[in-house]
Parts: sequence; structure tokens; C-alpha cells
Amino acid sequence: MSAMYELLDERRADALAQLAEVLRSSADSAGEVYARDVAAEDLARRMRRLEGAEEGLAFGRLDGVDGTALHIGRLGLHTEDRDLPLLVDWRAEAARPFYAATAVHPMGLRRRRHLRLEGRAVRAVSDELLDGSAPAAEDVVGDGPLKLALEAQRTGRMRSAVATLQEEQDAVVRSPHRGVTVVQGGPGTGKTVVALHRAAYVLYAFPRAAERGVLVLGPNARFLDYISQVLPSLGENDVLLTTCDELAAVAADAVEPADVAQLKGNAVMAEALAGLVRSRQAPEGDFAVRVGQGWAGVTRADVAEARDVARASGLPHNRAREVFKDRLIGAVADALERGTAQALEQIDAEVARITGLDLDAAAEADLQALGFDGVAESGPAQEFDAEAVRADLADDAQVDRAVESLWPRLTPEAVVRSLLADTDALRAHLPSMSGEERSGLLRAPDAPWTDADVPLLDEAASLVDGPPERTYGHVVVDEAQELTDMRWRMVVRRCPGKSLTLVGDFAQAGPATRACDWPQALGPHFGSRFVLHTLTVSYRTTEEILATTRDLLARISPGQQPVRSIRHGDRPRTLTAPSHALVAAVAEELSAEAAQYPGDLLAVICADARAGDMASAGITRWARVVPASEARGLEFDGVVVAGPGEIVSARPSGERDLYVALTRATKRLCTIGS
Repeated sequence: MSAMYELLDERRADALAQLAEVLRSSADSAGEVYARDVAAEDLARRMRRLEGAEEGLAFGRLDGVDGTALHIGRLGLHTEDRDLPLLVDWRAEAARPFYAATAVHPMGLRRRRHLRLEGRAVRAVSDELLDGSAPAAEDVVGDGPLKLALEAQRTGRMRSAVATLQEEQDAVVRSPHRGVTVVQGGPGTGKTVVALHRAAYVLYAFPRAAERGVLVLGPNARFLDYISQVLPSLGENDVLLTTCDELAAVAADAVEPADVAQLKGNAVMAEALAGLVRSRQAPEGDFAVRVGQGWAGVTRADVAEARDVARASGLPHNRAREVFKDRLIGAVADALERGTAQALEQIDAEVARITGLDLDAAAEADLQALGFDGVAESGPAQEFDAEAVRADLADDAQVDRAVESLWPRLTPEAVVRSLLADTDALRAHLPSMSGEERSGLLRAPDAPWTDADVPLLDEAASLVDGPPERTYGHVVVDEAQELTDMRWRMVVRRCPGKSLTLVGDFAQAGPATRACDWPQALGPHFGSRFVLHTLTVSYRTTEEILATTRDLLARISPGQQPVRSIRHGDRPRTLTAPSHALVAAVAEELSAEAAQYPGDLLAVICADARAGDMASAGITRWARVVPASEARGLEFDGVVVAGPGEIVSARPSGERDLYVALTRATKRLCTIGS
């Protein structure tokens, strides 16, 4: 082990020296500055990866029946003087047997050894013999790391499972599929663990995706905080973890009622916003601007032609406006040129009538008398500089105001407000909705933005300003069952290559989504082009807890196969307390839990409206207070579900919210209600 850490220190020192040298180097041109910055960022990324591997650098060893041995760790370490690597990256193909080998299919292994490090020292060893041989003196057969990890106290942060990934999980992580990979499974099956390790694998195995980076989308900030340390512990810091709200840079100040959230999540809202933007693109009208002492204009047909050309450009509204303006200016310049020519012809005709002279013929005769053969171009074209006129019109404020009246500049906020705050606009652009549904969408012009408005604002931004500047090579969506059609459109815009890993469980779906399975949710965006994996084993939730939820699962998700648990524990308890005494009963239970199980991470999960009462009563001394709507994806040693009836009645998805709450505990569950 010391040789590995010595090489790690050497590589870190080398990367640090190279980084310092790059930062000291001079750069004279913009290209050299860019090249220096890229090199510095690459070295800084390498430094972060090497530093992230410090804790638990190696966690496994594979001993083949042929006598070869490979150490498995968080990254690969190689030296030129060795035929075999000193350390194999867990994502490399050579490391696959560490996760996939079994006694039935040993994959050429005699032994799989698990290592537990504290600092740089090995503190525990556990061996699995795979070839059927009897244990030898050097074998240490005992409890495996999975059992230890499952029984360990929760910390409030998800741990890396790189040393304990199970075969069905590892198969998903290493999937060669580069399109849409969907992972479904019940509570505790490790969907989130798989998703995060899949992100790390993509960065390792798919260089083109890694060039653009990986985006991880979670349902809320509480969940992102919970998973925030997993990827850094795998040496991957160049991954963006965020929510849809943060991705769209919108501050949502309110939560939309479920029925309205469903309406705003419907894909017809995208059509409505596009229709409203098109209605602002020169629907009709002439175009006239003041030029000098007079007016110059073009016909409705010219305006319509300019509009059609601008739309055909495929540019977003505000950029297409410049195409529209340029076409109108060209039409005005052409009209002015024609008018100038006509005016000069009239002047020549009038002079000829009064004086009897042909001015053009007289000028040509004078030029010939001076030794010139003639004029290459004569006539009105010499008197009109079309390019100069175009340039003047392009910078003219009056011209811009005239264009604004036909094709105004728009902001995403103005577009969404124009639709939702106007009864006529709702009727015109959402004809498929009933009058009652449109009334539900109607909002005051100054109403605060809600969570359901976020994808509408993002859609409007793409219509008026174009797609987002930053896109990603791969996107991971956790709790993907929560996404509405409009939120899916947000995701697809940021991953044009459609390389995604999606994880979720429709039995845990919230109130906004209308889909009940993956084909229904993904069909409008990806068709049938996705690969579905189902995880069947629950590692977190005990069999006793799962047993209490099976009737509820049958109601909320008929036909879904319950997962099986590999763990057993205490039987869940149920206590009775009236609504007015609920907080006191919860406090008493948690106080006793904290005293009996010091160090365990405890939580009370309650209806959102109850969370404030729980916190103000001082329950946070013993436990975390979690609103039921934010409990998805979290886990705790012990959970008290307070007021299950209140959770069920709080939202249309109340029974599914309760199912989520009941399956967050790894050891003990208590339900308190009337």
C-alpha cells in the first residue's frame, strides 16, 4: 500500500509543478492565452482527481487462479517497470470481476479481497473465495463490506459505494449504451448510487461525452446536499449538480397547486408559447419611416415577405428580428432608389421641355471633347448610393422604433406573463383546454413565479434568445418520475446528443406528473429509444418495513412487483395521538430514540404544513425535520412518520408521499397519528 501512496504523492507533486510552470509562462496572443488557460484547467482537474483519491485509495484485490493479483482502487496508477498496473481504476474493464464474479461464475478468480483503509493504513480485510477451494492460512473470511456499510450509522450524506456495488448495479453502471438508460427500482435498491457511479463511469469511458461534461439533476436542494460528496470521493469534481430551477436561473417564490402544476407541465404549453411569440412577428401592417423631409415605406406584401424570410432563418425571435429589419431596410432602400430614378427622369424631362437640351447627351459631348471616350455608367444610378442609405437606415432610431412596432424585442418573462395574465391570449393559444382549465392558469401580472413556471420561462428563453449556451455530453436525472413534459424539454435542450441516465420509481411519483410508466413519460421526447433496467433488491430498507407497505404499494402502483430485502430488523411500531397532541408525542418518541441509540441519524417526516410546528417545538435537538414532499431519495437510521393521515390528505399524491416517508429508514420506523 505504501508504494501506491508514494506514487500518488509523486504524481501530485508532478502535476503541481506542471501547473505552476504553466501559470508562470507568458502568453502574447489571444490564442496563446486560451491554450495556457486550457492547459491550466486540465492540470487543475488532474490535481483534484488525485486529491480526491487520497481517502480509500485502494479498496480491493483480485487473486486469479493463475497466481496474478490486481489491486482495485479509485484511480489507475501505472509505472513503466511493472508489467501489471500498481492500481487498477474501478471503471476499467480489468476491474469488472471485482463486481461481477460469483461462486457460480468466478471469472478466473480464486479470491476477491475487500480492504478498509483508515488514512493510509489497512484496518480491515475480508475475503470471498470464489473457486470452491478451502480457506488457506492467508485467507480472512468474515463479514463483507456490504454488510458493514448497510449496518453503519447514517451521516446525512450519501457515501460512495464504489467498494460495494452489487452485480446488478454494476451492470447498469458499465452499460455500453450511449443513448437513454433508464433505471427503475423500489425503495433502497440503490438507484441514486447507480446513477452517480454511472456518471463517473461515463467520464472515464466515453471521452466525447466527457469533453462536454456531466450534469446531474436532482429534485431539490436538500437531496443535492445529501449526494454532494459521492462524486468528489470518486475523484470527479467536474460535474454540475443542480435542480431545474437553478438550471434555468429562476427564483421560484411559490409552490404551484397540483392541479395547476399539471396543466403547466403539459406539452401544449410549449405550443402556446410558440404561438404567442409568432403572433408578435409582424402579423400585419405597412412599414413607413421618415427619410429627410418625407416618408418612405413599403407595402404589406413586402412586410409579409420579410417576416417569412426571418422565420425561415430558424433563428430565435430576437435574432430573427435583425433579419426582418435588414429585409425591410433593403425594401425601403430599393423603394428610395426607384423614387430617386423617377425624380431624376422627371427633372431631365422638365429641363428638356423648357430648354430643348438633352442634359445627358450634352455631358457626354463635353467629356469626349476633354479626351474621354464616354461614361461607363450614366443615368440615375450614379446619383444613388444604396449601401450608404442602408447603413444610415440601420442606425436610425426612427427605423428601429418602426421595426419594434412590427417585430418587438421580447424577454422570456414578458412572453410568459403575456400568456398567463391575458384571458384572450389563453383562449387563442390554448384552444384544446377547457374554460375552467384556462381560468386555473390565469394569474395576476405581478404574481410571483412558481416552481411550475420555471420550465415555461426556460421554454420562452429558447424561443426568444435561442437554446442554452452550455450543453452537456451526458445528463443524469434522479427522481426522473417527477419530471413533467415541460421539464423534459428543459433536459433535452441541454443534452442534444440525448445521452442520459434516468432513475426513478413511479410508485414514488409526486402530484405534477401525469405519466404512470416510462413509455408514457419518455415517448414524446425519445420515442422507444431507451434501455430499461430494473433493480430488484433493496439494500437499505428491512424486510419488516417493506412488509408494512405492501398493501399501500398495491394501491398506488397496481402490478408493480415488490422488491425483496436482504436485511431484517425491528418490527415497525404504531402509536396513537390526536392531532392537537401530535407534536408532543413525536418529541417524546424522538427523545427516547436519541437516548437509546446515540449517534444514529433520526428524522421526523410530516406533512409540509406541519414542518414549521415541529421545528419550532425544538424537535431538531434530536432529529431532522423533513417535509414529506422533500423526502424522496433520503435515508436515516430511524424515522418517525408524524400524522400519516395529514400526509395523505395534503396533496393529490398523498398516498405516494406516505409510501416514500415509510421507506426512508434503514433500521427503525415508528408511525404516530390519530
